[in-house]
Amino acid sequence: MQVEAIFACGGIIGPVRSGAYEILEGSTISDLLDKSLAERLGPGSGPSRKNVNEMLIFMRNGKQAQPDTKLAEGDKVHILLKIFGG
Repeated sequence: MQVEAIFACGGIIGPVRSGAYEILEGSTISDLLDKSLAERLGPGSGPSRKNVNEMLIFMRNGKQAQPDTKLAEGDKVHILLKIFGG
């Protein structure tokens, strides 16, 4: 199935490709993020999943989602950097 991904978090995970991704049915947002990182760095590479998830906000079709949210055909996923500061 195909989903659209928009990444606004390059400062944390590096330059990943926004655009259409072909993923397996039953895939989650984490699976999509893993796929994008594998494209750039190779399979099994990239930052620690736990550390990354704590620094990002996930949106699915305009609503906040979790990394384990399952995706469906045609979903639009935004992965954004949380704003930190004081």
